[in-house]
Amino acid sequence: MKSRKTAVTAMVCGVLIGVLLSTAWADGLTDARGRGRLRAGVKTDFAPFGYEAPSGEILGFDADLARGLAKALFDDESALELVPVTSGSRIPLLYSDLIDLIIASMTVTEDRRRVLDFSKPYFITGSLLLTLKGSPIRGVEDLAGRQVAVVAGAVQEKDLPIIAPEARLVAFENLPAALHALRSKNVEAVCQDDITLLSEAQVDANLTIVGKPFLPRPYAIAVRKGESKFLAWIDAHLEKMKRDGTLQMLRRKYFMDMEAELMPLPE
Repeated sequence: MKSRKTAVTAMVCGVLIGVLLSTAWADGLTDARGRGRLRAGVKTDFAPFGYEAPSGEILGFDADLARGLAKALFDDESALELVPVTSGSRIPLLYSDLIDLIIASMTVTEDRRRVLDFSKPYFITGSLLLTLKGSPIRGVEDLAGRQVAVVAGAVQEKDLPIIAPEARLVAFENLPAALHALRSKNVEAVCQDDITLLSEAQVDANLTIVGKPFLPRPYAIAVRKGESKFLAWIDAHLEKMKRDGTLQMLRRKYFMDMEAELMPLPE
């Protein structure tokens, strides 16, 4: 518990320091152009949005989206540095000037709007529950008194207590750790974004989705507060990717088997 509090305190301090100092920096777009390379924070533990291939290459919907932005900026998608982040580390890394933007299944919330500026949404997702086959849990209404894994810093850490106030949340550093706890029967369910849990249920016959998605929220690209020029550039290229079919192609590439389960592309 002490280490968790220390980590949270460090994150908050990092964000506050970054907010205070950001006015002294050029924005991420200028920084990227100056170094000749875009640095994007992406997840590597959150397939199919971000994951590491056996070769070490980072793949996924968000990683390909970052490559598209690098190509738009430099006419070369390899002019990109993908920096692994977690739900808890992505904001501090942004304000430590180690990345230019966050493309890491970042859900837009009012709390996050206080320290970040968000692009237009590029994906809509709800939260779901994943359990072991044979579990008595059939939905959020069955979570009272049960241990449910969430990822520290993810939106479910705040959303689930709203929906299931009597559930006993157990926070893990990343999704693989939460899934391991479920498979080891140290928790009875995992609560995470729908598309990720649907993917896990497809590849592991011992796991099953229960209930329906709740509290749908948008994913968006995040930049430091006040970087309006960078944000306008990102929004323009996201709109172009929507018009030319790039976003739909990425959906087919990574979510073809789950297309019927997905919410439509945001307007």
